[in-house]
Amino acid sequence: FSLLYCANTLRPLNKSNYKRLRVIMPLFVVSCTDREGTVEKRLAIRPQHLARLEQLNAEGRLIVAGAMPKDPGNPQAGFYGSTIIVDFENRESLDAWLQDEPFLKEGVYSHIDVKPFNKAFPQG
Repeated sequence: FSLLYCANTLRPLNKSNYKRLRVIMPLFVVSCTDREGTVEKRLAIRPQHLARLEQLNAEGRLIVAGAMPKDPGNPQAGFYGSTIIVDFENRESLDAWLQDEPFLKEGVYSHIDVKPFNKAFPQG
């Protein structure tokens, strides 16, 4: 057991903590780019978008999520997009979840880029 490591924390697994190990799902960084001129649509659809993120959070699969505003003090200035880090069992499951993303379905996002992510800090 000493040669096994927890993928997200790189802590060695041993007989005492191996039994407590939950199945570690891979993390993904999802970088979403807003289409120009969609700030009003974004603000109107935001409650639906947040409800989906709240569900992921309740399931323990949301690591971090947030918008990238052009002017943090003025939402009307628009947004560059959003970034989320999520925990899904595989890329296919994430892609299926993204298909129902309100910002994507309603044309707020022009592009979504997904990359695997290895969390180093904070530990735990």
